[in-house]
Amino acid sequence: GEKRRLQLTRLLMDSPNVLLLDEPTNDFDIETLTELEDLLDSYGGTLIVISHDRYFLERVCDRFVGLLGDKSVRDLPRGVDEYLELREAAMNQQAISQKVKKSSNAAEERQLKKDKSRLERQLEKANIRISELGIQLEDVSLKAEELLEITKNLENAHILRNNLEEEWLQITLDLDA
Repeated sequence: GEKRRLQLTRLLMDSPNVLLLDEPTNDFDIETLTELEDLLDSYGGTLIVISHDRYFLERVCDRFVGLLGDKSVRDLPRGVDEYLELREAAMNQQAISQKVKKSSNAAEERQLKKDKSRLERQLEKANIRISELGIQLEDVSLKAEELLEITKNLENAHILRNNLEEEWLQITLDLDA
């Protein structure tokens, strides 16, 4: 404490116009801190103080400026109380936006589950259609034109099933993520 007091005294003997103090209350004992508060309270120059010590700030500062969460610097006429209110409001806004994000994620998940069910039903229908077309191909009494038509329909059914399976797989992966 004595060493810090001496350093501060030497600094103030030069009569600076501006003092920049970063967490000054961390390095002083109670006696030195009380003397520092008395000295700074009567200091005629400009003080720039960065501190978490609310009592110290309110005792030695006439004007408050705060660095807010959105990286803006704002004049705080009501002092530390106003800063705390703004910080709490920002934290509440952030919590609300996180809740909205969670609810939109839940809605998205519900939609993915609906899409997955729809695709599963479509896959089942496509598999039934492929089976039916396979049975029709086994009919030996078919004419060449009918055989070509069934073969074309079977190819289209396989393509449809493959597309549905790819879409189903993607939705399943999205749900698992």
